[in-house]
Amino acid sequence: MKSLMPLIASLLFTSTTAFCPSQPVTGHLEGGLKHRSSDRRRETGKKSLTRVPLEVDSRNSGKTELQWMATITVGTPPQTFKVVVDTGSTALVLPRNNCTNCGKHSLFNPSKSTSFSPQPALFRPIEYGTGADTIPLNQTGRAECEVVTDTVSIQGLSAPKQEFLLCHSYGETLSSQLADGILGIGPADISAWDESGNFTYLPFLPNLVSEGQLSNRIVGLALGSGGQNQQQRGPEASIGGVDDARYHGRIKNVSVDEMLTTLSGVFTLDVQAAYIGSGNNKRVWPNSTNGNKPLVPGVAYIDSGTAYMLAPDQQAAENLYSGISKDIVPLNDRGSWGASCATLDEVATDITFTIGTKTRGEVIEVTMPKSAFNLGEYPGKKGVCQAAFSHWDPPLIEPIEGRRLWLFGSPLIKAYYTVWNAKSSTLGWAEKV
Repeated sequence: MKSLMPLIASLLFTSTTAFCPSQPVTGHLEGGLKHRSSDRRRETGKKSLTRVPLEVDSRNSGKTELQWMATITVGTPPQTFKVVVDTGSTALVLPRNNCTNCGKHSLFNPSKSTSFSPQPALFRPIEYGTGADTIPLNQTGRAECEVVTDTVSIQGLSAPKQEFLLCHSYGETLSSQLADGILGIGPADISAWDESGNFTYLPFLPNLVSEGQLSNRIVGLALGSGGQNQQQRGPEASIGGVDDARYHGRIKNVSVDEMLTTLSGVFTLDVQAAYIGSGNNKRVWPNSTNGNKPLVPGVAYIDSGTAYMLAPDQQAAENLYSGISKDIVPLNDRGSWGASCATLDEVATDITFTIGTKTRGEVIEVTMPKSAFNLGEYPGKKGVCQAAFSHWDPPLIEPIEGRRLWLFGSPLIKAYYTVWNAKSSTLGWAEKV
């Protein structure tokens, strides 16, 4: 799998960094952008559930799934683009026709759209911390963009006068990925292009609600193929409701940490415990710095735009892999781990987390299946495969209580039918069919 999510600057705190919640929030994925929740608008609309087919970008004959893309149109007459469906951001990002380093992407041509407006004409750079690959970036990527306005549509739903980022320069990561851009569907229902919050805008989903195109902002994601009890179906997003055909049993709704979710612009959950294995065959993920007692609880950013999992620090990753196989070793200086492909396939195991908090709702266990443990062959190292967990480098903590910070990407998310409900501040987990 792959990720192209731009990481928010508010994530980028080491264990020694102090943070005052009253300070301005330094952007989410779009770099330097402030994201916040608002109840100023009623989420009332006219249209019900809309199913959006997703296309997967993969390598290694489909073994390594990098990202999931939807098709959108922009402008009048419509110009078509493939965009990453990213729960970790809120802005739409596209390349402009004057971009000279945007690879082979489809480029938006404003002069061919009668509904285009250059307003509000704000110039904004964007930054991103993970790219279109399973390998963490060695430095923050960057693109140069301008905030413009036009009609944006997906599967018959249209948001006129949608503000978005139109880029005249793409970084290498953005230019080399398969998708043309990013469609942020993160939790904020109002965002701002600047630190002061003077230039606010409605992200795409809230705009659809305000236009009466959707009755709510609920998004259901079925990534990967169907479960064991049903013929395989392709990946799909349900916008405006829950698709009962994509899961069975009960949706277990876990409350997000609202303060951290607001500050970061990413759905953020409490992590109570971590285990190697699942069910009755699991054992605690040890903490070698504390007498091999269980890991100290933390929090996790949940992001569909990241193709791997991130442990809080190198020691946590080392503790995991030392309990599985001594042959799993660091592959680079960016936090990736791996071993021979044969070894990873042999030792692959489920990894289970206890998430949620009793003070705000359900506490449940979710499991990354062993089928996601091996991300496939590491680029440039024949016969060597990458394991699912990398680690933050430098180590990160969340900025309010200083708890350890994880990132759960698509290796976990795609194992479930997930329901992203910004209105109720919950993230639902159900068994896929």
